Amino acid sequence: MERQLDLRELLSIVKRHRNGVYFCTCMAILFATILNLMPPTYEAKITMRIKPATKSVENVGKEAWQSEELVRQKMYTYAELIKSRAVVELAISKLSEEQQASLHYDKVVDRINVRPLKDTEILNMFVSSGLPQEAQDLANALAAAAGEKSLDIARAENKETRIFIGERLAEKKLELDEAEKALVDYKKKNKIVAVTEQSRAFVEQQSALKKLDNENQVALAAAYAKQRSQAAIVDTPVVHAYRIRLAEQEVELAGLLKTLTASHPRVMSLKAAIAENRTKLQGELKRISSGEVMRGEAQKASIQSLASRNEQESAQMPEIESGLAQLALKHAVAETTYSTLAKRYEEARINEIMEASSLNIIDMAVLPEEPVKPKKVFNLCIALFLGLFTGVLSTFFLEYFYKTIDTVEDLRRHLSVPVIGVIPRVGARSPKLNKGENDDEDLQ
Repeated sequence: MERQLDLRELLSIVKRHRNGVYFCTCMAILFATILNLMPPTYEAKITMRIKPATKSVENVGKEAWQSEELVRQKMYTYAELIKSRAVVELAISKLSEEQQASLHYDKVVDRINVRPLKDTEILNMFVSSGLPQEAQDLANALAAAAGEKSLDIARAENKETRIFIGERLAEKKLELDEAEKALVDYKKKNKIVAVTEQSRAFVEQQSALKKLDNENQVALAAAYAKQRSQAAIVDTPVVHAYRIRLAEQEVELAGLLKTLTASHPRVMSLKAAIAENRTKLQGELKRISSGEVMRGEAQKASIQSLASRNEQESAQMPEIESGLAQLALKHAVAETTYSTLAKRYEEARINEIMEASSLNIIDMAVLPEEPVKPKKVFNLCIALFLGLFTGVLSTFFLEYFYKTIDTVEDLRRHLSVPVIGVIPRVGARSPKLNKGENDDEDLQ
């Protein structure tokens, strides 16, 4: 039968092994003191806001809705962007030459800690350094570099569009200059000042027809692209209703999966409804894209028929007027194309300039006054607690596994038998015998 220990006996056990408790406590305090002697670390904080994505799904109330997963993904994307090599190296380049000499990417990235604030659009960035001024400067430089990089990413698409249109604009300018020169040379060679009314009407018809043909080619290419990627189709009332219903069902499914398993009847029924709704949406998108392709092909056939008829009329014109009309048509088409591209180029340039960054700085870093590490008082308190805890725990551990009987009290406690007598050790001096203590005696 196991014997229960009272508080007095527990204290007696600790007292017998107090040297071990003292040793553990002193070692813990010594370790904390060594930690407190380490160089201090200062930390600067930057608070940023991440603007939500512009693309969202509308619910029944016509309000923008974004999934929690999408928002969380955007926050963690920016957290990793701030620690990327491009941002860190750009931030280092903004510092003074003296600071740049001691910093590089591998050394700086370990000092950066970015933490999203739960259920908000706020990111907190912490930058640590052994010098308070360096921590502040590096944090502010990182914030500026992250803002610039975010802006570059936001403007990337418009920038590529502007560059592409700019290249086409330069090509069309050369074509326009060549067409204008050919028209002027033809007039000089044949001594013609202006075209006749018949030629002018022909040029205007052909120019309008050419414009329709270009628009048809763009529309037809877009229609075929929609057949390949039906997500590009602009919402019709039916498609809009299907997409709203899908969004609602997916939100409902995400809520159910938090409390129910995937094999639950309600979850399986909702998944089946989502699959059915998605099939209907795909069918509607396919019907729309097929209709746009058919309309485009029909318009293309009509344009080709009109172009063929105009070519027959052009063949009946005098040779000089026919040649002049063809050159005038070429010049008119080149001029119209150049004007259209110039307008599109200006729009792309304005869109690129007006594009805003998704990252806004709320609070810049201030000069940290107190180091965050080491926390001297905290370390000493923790060391004292852990030292005492470890010492007392080791005391009970040793007492539990130490089964040797050394004293009369041990004999009485473990065997519960009366002690008849004790035999002292031969030649041993035991002052404790005079006091009635038998700790160093052999028992019998």
